[in-house]
Amino acid sequence: MTELAWGIVGTGSVSRAIAADLALTPGVRRLAVTSREEPRAREFADTFSIERAYGGVEELLADEDVDILYIGTPHATHSDIAVRALEAGRHVLVEKPAGVDSSDVRRIADAARASGRFAMEGMWMRFAPAYRAAIEDIRNGAIGSVTSVRASFGIPFGDPESASWTVQRRSSTLLDQGIYPVTLALDVLGVPESLCATAHVRSDGVDLAVHATLEYRDHRFAQLAASMTGWTELSAAVSGSAGWLTLSPPFWATDRYVLHSLAGGATDQESLFRPDPTVHPREGFGYVPMLRAVTEAIADGLKEHPLHPLQDSITIAEILDRIRACATSQPQLGLPT
Repeated sequence: MTELAWGIVGTGSVSRAIAADLALTPGVRRLAVTSREEPRAREFADTFSIERAYGGVEELLADEDVDILYIGTPHATHSDIAVRALEAGRHVLVEKPAGVDSSDVRRIADAARASGRFAMEGMWMRFAPAYRAAIEDIRNGAIGSVTSVRASFGIPFGDPESASWTVQRRSSTLLDQGIYPVTLALDVLGVPESLCATAHVRSDGVDLAVHATLEYRDHRFAQLAASMTGWTELSAAVSGSAGWLTLSPPFWATDRYVLHSLAGGATDQESLFRPDPTVHPREGFGYVPMLRAVTEAIADGLKEHPLHPLQDSITIAEILDRIRACATSQPQLGLPT
């Protein structure tokens, strides 16, 4: 297979992890990186043995040797850069969220279909072996019929007034962290019938914490939370009529899960409380399975990946839109602003 030449847009922490994991991915050439400041791009290129460094997206798009862009810039820029790249004939992998709302994500999907290029949101959780195995167990009836989901992603990310969290960047706990619990709920329960949510929103409109309940038919539900100001327990659990499954923390990047099940007629109650974990060792920082899947999909001529197609990204964005609309219509949490 001819090596796929990657260009990286942005030099933040996730881009650094992506660059490191690309080195562990077969069929990849780490060709170029761009930043708003060329010296920063050169430092990044030197650190990760990337061949070329540029001081802007246009310079990178002018490099005809680049096949695919990983876009790791602030949320507000994702869709514009992705559309420009697709129109320039490049494939794209866009760091989640692909856009700040569902219309943003639709723009990317439309541009991808018009250009005939591959496009995907970087929802690495769906490609992680432990997560995939857990979802397969659930869908195969390991815990019976699914009745509820509980998931949260709350980590204090420094100063909540930090300049890195701004309305101009469309910074958002819901988009950055809440997207993972929502994706889990979609994977095992589908699209909710209704939902309610409350958020802590800063005076400039940046949401710092959110919790939501998604409601489904037959009294099924999902309880989800995200925060960048405080800790919430970082595991996730899916419950069913014959037991439950727990994804160990951090659930979105886990290498293991524990199945508590009486499915198949088992009667040993002890098996509910002392089961052995199922472990799938993490590769690199955890992005390798996704990067390998994208590389192979493009080599096979696919325009989307079946594990995370563009329609799923649109559906998830629509659920996030609904959560935001509900949360911002409610009285704010009694937290300091």
